[in-house]
Amino acid sequence: MEQQVEQSTPRYGLDAKLSNRETTVYGLQHMIMFIANSSIMPVIIAKALGLADQEISQMLLRTFFLCGVLSIIQVRFGHRYPIIDGPSGMWLTVWINLAAVTSAMGGDLAELRASLQLGMVIAGVFVIVLGLSGKMRYISRLFSPLVNGVFLILMPIQLSKSMIQGMLGTVYGGDHIVSLDFIAFWVTVAVMVVINIFATPFLRSIAILIGVAAGWIFAAATGIGSFGDMSQMHSFFEPPQFFPWGTPIFDPGMVITCIIGSFLLFANVIASFLGTADAIGEEFSEKQLNRGTVCFGISTAMTGVFATIGFAVYATSMGIIRMTGVATRKPFYFGSAAMIILGVIGPVGLFFAAIPPAVGYGALLVLFAVIVKQGTDNFKKAKITERLGFVLGISMLTGTGIMMQPLTIFEHLPQIIVPFASNGLLVGVLLAIILEQAFSAKARGSAA
Repeated sequence: MEQQVEQSTPRYGLDAKLSNRETTVYGLQHMIMFIANSSIMPVIIAKALGLADQEISQMLLRTFFLCGVLSIIQVRFGHRYPIIDGPSGMWLTVWINLAAVTSAMGGDLAELRASLQLGMVIAGVFVIVLGLSGKMRYISRLFSPLVNGVFLILMPIQLSKSMIQGMLGTVYGGDHIVSLDFIAFWVTVAVMVVINIFATPFLRSIAILIGVAAGWIFAAATGIGSFGDMSQMHSFFEPPQFFPWGTPIFDPGMVITCIIGSFLLFANVIASFLGTADAIGEEFSEKQLNRGTVCFGISTAMTGVFATIGFAVYATSMGIIRMTGVATRKPFYFGSAAMIILGVIGPVGLFFAAIPPAVGYGALLVLFAVIVKQGTDNFKKAKITERLGFVLGISMLTGTGIMMQPLTIFEHLPQIIVPFASNGLLVGVLLAIILEQAFSAKARGSAA
């Protein structure tokens, strides 16, 4: 699992000594990145899961709190790199699909939320066992550039319908286009795109924050948004609670879906580990991979215990290191600790819970557009042969085709497979892994 690196090392390495001023400045930069990457997805998924405004606020606080705690666990005991742990785009698409399927079949969103809690805990235990097995080196080989490309392309496609509904103002059941939502959406998109193309590297790294602020201000000025109703605050100090969505419910189909989802997320996790190691100028060892996997499992389980959207390590962290030349752990601890503090302050949750849906989905459109580019880059690396062309075509067409079907057609399937079978992302990526391994085995057999 050793990775060869050829580039120069950062200006400040992992254990470099910094002054208190430098630690504070770089720590605040990490905190800004944490907020930019963790404030959008919880609001969107919370609304899809039918949560009230106060519950959305509390979910956001738990998300911030866990961002700090889980990032510290990884940098101290896992991969040991300053990589942000935060809400995962893959889990966003999976959970939104589950909410849509549940609503289409007349199910209870409260039961879905309760079953998601236990499903994520069990999936986390599954990942921990994989990490402790010491076999991650072999498992990582399943996630080839082709598989990663399928994952990175299907994920945005699955969420694209919701993003367009967010643009039109129909995402939560509206039956007509809301022009102000449309404008707020494109204000957010335009600001983020302009910053990403023309601004300095640091401003590009916080383009999400700036774009959301611009769209949010427009929404508030035109009456379709606000900056939070502080009168709803129960208390200034709100520590996170265990299983806030009620007593966990065991749903075999949900457990299977969560386990498959956490397994497929290795495509993102491994790429983030290796990319950050490359940015730091170090070799990434098999021991680090196993430790990082165990901590990823802990992260997954804890998002179930505290009822937040599933987490993943962020590939954007390598960009921060390359941009600043700072890989030192101390400022990262500072930024993580700041998130823990923010995660127990009630007004913080109410403020970010007020992000207008059109603005949140506008930010996601830009983020997922970047992910599409990463997916096509993986296809270039795959050097697709005629055999692999079949793998790519079959998995992409099957996954996309499932996404286009009315959700009610899945209600006649056995309940245990409905959550998985109705999810084009999970089916497509798993199919890509199976077909690639089957074709590779056949090719090796023919060569012999």
